[in-house]
Amino acid sequence: MLRPGDDRDILATKFEIEHEDVFHLKNLYKLVHEWLVDEDFVSVDTGDDKIESLYLDRTKPVGDKEHHIWWRAIQVPRGNNYYRYFLKIDWQTLYMKKIEIMHKGHKFSTNKGDVILRIEAWLQLDYKDKWRKSPLLRIFDKWFRQRFYLENIKKYRDDLYAAAFRLNQTIKQYLELKAPADWGRPFHPARGV
Repeated sequence: MLRPGDDRDILATKFEIEHEDVFHLKNLYKLVHEWLVDEDFVSVDTGDDKIESLYLDRTKPVGDKEHHIWWRAIQVPRGNNYYRYFLKIDWQTLYMKKIEIMHKGHKFSTNKGDVILRIEAWLQLDYKDKWRKSPLLRIFDKWFRQRFYLENIKKYRDDLYAAAFRLNQTIKQYLELKAPADWGRPFHPARGV
């Protein structure tokens, strides 16, 4: 639900996480979904926790699988009528295989392959288009944003950036990727091996 070319959609942050190793895809999928639900993000289309807008699963002749998954989620911070957070999460997996590993004397079923998560966090202003639809307010829309709403816009953009960074940390912690600082104890318990 982005408005291409519209200056009312402000990119707060954009990042990509890639991991090629043994990991449990279903548990990563559940972890990110639970994080979105805990942070009060909902579907753009339905307003519930079903944020998936595309799921493509393709099996290659050699047995490898590819996935293309699109999630679109929104959050209205503190019930605001002017500001809205929009998360665009694109999953891509390559060369995914089901494998079994031994861990502490027990056999576990898991996955091996490459997962790429591309995440964009957007701050949307006047998301209900009230200012654009009003003939009088439309004239003053940009002027008000530059003069009176600039500090609020920066505050909301920074809040969204912090939320996206927490998501980044959660994913990297689950995948056990290098982090800039000590993570501490995870909020969500680890699943799988």
